[in-house]
Amino acid sequence: MFQADCMKKLVTLIALLIVIVSCKAQKVDFKTDSRKAKKLLEEAISYYNLRYFDQAFAKVDEALAEDSLFVDAYMLKGEMYMELSAPDSAIVFLKKAIQITPNEFPSNYYNIGKASLSLNQLEETKNYLNKFLEFPDNRQESIRQVEDMLAAVEVRKKLMANPKPFDPINLGGGVNSGFYEHSPTITTDEQTLYFTRKERKIHPGGFEMEDEDFYISYLQTDGNWSQAKNLGKRVNSEFNEGASCISADGRYLFFTSCDKPGSFGSCDLFLARKQGDSWVNPINLGSPINSHWWESQPSFSADGRTLYFASNRKGGKGKTDIYVTKIGDNGQWSEPKLVPINTKGNDQSPFIHPNGKRFYFSSDGLPGMGLSDLYYVDIDAQGNWGEPVNLGYPINTGGSEVSLIVTASGKTAYYSSDMDGGFGRWDLYKFELPEEDRAEAVVYAKGKVYDSETKQPLSAHFEILSVETGEKLIEATSDPVTGEFIVVVPTEDEYAFNASSKGYLFFSENFNFKGEKAEARFFDIPLDQIKAGKSVVLKNVFFETSKFELKSTSKVELNKLVSFLSQNTSVSIEIGGHTDNVGSNESNQQLSENRAKSVYDYLVNHGVSAERLTYKGYSSSMPIASNDTEAGRAKNRRTEFKVLSTNH
Repeated sequence: MFQADCMKKLVTLIALLIVIVSCKAQKVDFKTDSRKAKKLLEEAISYYNLRYFDQAFAKVDEALAEDSLFVDAYMLKGEMYMELSAPDSAIVFLKKAIQITPNEFPSNYYNIGKASLSLNQLEETKNYLNKFLEFPDNRQESIRQVEDMLAAVEVRKKLMANPKPFDPINLGGGVNSGFYEHSPTITTDEQTLYFTRKERKIHPGGFEMEDEDFYISYLQTDGNWSQAKNLGKRVNSEFNEGASCISADGRYLFFTSCDKPGSFGSCDLFLARKQGDSWVNPINLGSPINSHWWESQPSFSADGRTLYFASNRKGGKGKTDIYVTKIGDNGQWSEPKLVPINTKGNDQSPFIHPNGKRFYFSSDGLPGMGLSDLYYVDIDAQGNWGEPVNLGYPINTGGSEVSLIVTASGKTAYYSSDMDGGFGRWDLYKFELPEEDRAEAVVYAKGKVYDSETKQPLSAHFEILSVETGEKLIEATSDPVTGEFIVVVPTEDEYAFNASSKGYLFFSENFNFKGEKAEARFFDIPLDQIKAGKSVVLKNVFFETSKFELKSTSKVELNKLVSFLSQNTSVSIEIGGHTDNVGSNESNQQLSENRAKSVYDYLVNHGVSAERLTYKGYSSSMPIASNDTEAGRAKNRRTEFKVLSTNH
């Protein structure tokens, strides 16, 4: 994110230098009779070309002391204030230039209009831009830019007439400093915050330099963020580390690093893995993600497959574009493709919400409140993108709004801003999104995976699939050192959740938030080694009441069992059917046996050898919960499999 702003400013500086130098070449005779004033202004331009603003301003003021009607000096002073992002001061001096020569320099009207627009002085903007259009011989490109600004005036009028509720809260001195803090990324449980800090440091060579590093802060019990700490040398380097994002399971950090030896371009995307409390083995994501150009601002989807990022590579639609790529089962990333919402301007700061349906971004290529506005767009189940929606005023201002992220709940946003009252140049803030701009909530499951006998932590692979369609929605892994996991869980449907690790029986769970409040689930997962006598309850095998025909929604779980048996060809199992105690023993025995037989038949029909399978009905003889409550009886109505041997 920050790198994009720097590049954009550099291009602007170069353009301004060309303007000033060309003006100097053309204005052999400045509009003054004072030779001393002319000489002083030439010196001011020389300092300005070298970016020595203090000296340039001093020389301009000396020139004006010699000739208070020196229009060229007022124009240069106005242009310098424009470049220094001080539009209010720029307007003062450009208006003085107009008072002296109102009909000769149309650029003064253009610049005042542009400066007024950045201050949201909309009527002032219209007046000066319309006066600019009255001048003959304006370039078509300039006319187009003015027409775009006039269109922006009308958009801003509507946005400002309908302000959004907005109460930003500074994240405090634990996170923010006297430097630049930007590009936040937060864990799914909102307990850990990562961000980038740009600060001045002493280079080993002894000179002062600016450097960007990643920092980490933890949410404390009092609601404040802890004193941020540098993420360490395994990720941070002597080079600039820019925007980053953490995967939904907290196990992967995608980040930007610039100017590293061996990189593909000026800034490349890298990936580090978390082991315990450490980030290890950072690698360059390589081609086709990285190119000879600039890649930054990653956002990784909760599905564990999809990466969005910004780039100025060739073949884009605008100056900076947003791309998307997916990682396949073979571990290879697909060729990045442009997302549909790119404009001819700078589109950046992509953020895909954990629900995978709402996409937030920043753009200066759409009519909005400021230099860059924050927007969101919805993505439907077929992957079609809707129309961008401006987050509105006063969230968007006359300046640049960038690097916004939204929590899993969809309610809270974090972003960086240079608003007044902060600790430094840019600070990190959070605010509650208006109801209509919130993303559809997701919740999460959190806990620890471990060996049921040794209690040692395990690395496990998680999947969440729709029981209705069988589509795999989420993939995640647990930490190999601690066994801890956090997995995003959608809330609008019924889902099969499973965890598996090599050499162990898999774990099965069902999530169905229909008709109940969606809340985070906290539970540990003890996995059993594949041994005779160990069993697994298949929580996503379903039957109609008092019937034994498998419902179609059982396929997700049964296909998982087929896969398990295919990977562990020495294992033989028994399918067991169980009921509650409602009804006669005879009917329950028949029902439980028929249900076990239905699962047995499914496995055989899907390629599992019948020699490895048996089935049995247990009626209500082996309850795992009390039959005195409906919740208990529901647990007792189950299908499970038990390992008979491991040497088939």
